Amino acid sequence: MALSSSKRITTIVLDADMDRLLNRAAHDLRTSRSEFIRSQLRRVLEQFREHPAPRSAGVVKTRIRERGTKAELFAKLER
Repeated sequence: MALSSSKRITTIVLDADMDRLLNRAAHDLRTSRSEFIRSQLRRVLEQFREHPAPRSAGVVKTRIRERGTKAELFAKLER
């Protein structure tokens, strides 16, 4: 991976146990430690990304037209 102007370098400090687990996880997934950290960080940070509200959320904006009473709607079936 080439370092571009859009990427930033961050240093983290791991205790021995975390370092051992990081090595194991990256090895088991056949990826580099850096890529493993980036992928896991992406997953965690996704919850903080602003997502647009769904269009269907909220109250119905147009009034639903009246269709009649039950008796009127099912009159033809009752005959």
